[in-house]
Amino acid sequence: MSDRAYVLPYREREREESRDETSSESFDRMAFAESALSLLRPRHTTVALCPARPGAPARVEIGRAWGRGAEARWALVTIPANASRGAIARAVAALANASSPPYAVDILHATR
Repeated sequence: MSDRAYVLPYREREREESRDETSSESFDRMAFAESALSLLRPRHTTVALCPARPGAPARVEIGRAWGRGAEARWALVTIPANASRGAIARAVAALANASSPPYAVDILHATR
């Protein structure tokens, strides 16, 4: 069997995931991210939300907040202008270390 049989399904999955990351739906993406953060409430974490360039993925960067306690963290969540609700929900769920990310994403989708 050729290697191509294994490469194509992987690339197709990548394309599907990429399509799910963007949306032309009109909604306030930053407000949606804020409401997602208020639902999941990441503990001991100071979060900054900021816009990202269209085409960039919704992304989360996390670091330790030195001098503020052993569990204190900071996080930067970047939300592009064309991010889908799912992409934003997955980014925020990752930030919150949700024990069940698919469940958290479903809850966030239901809050539209």
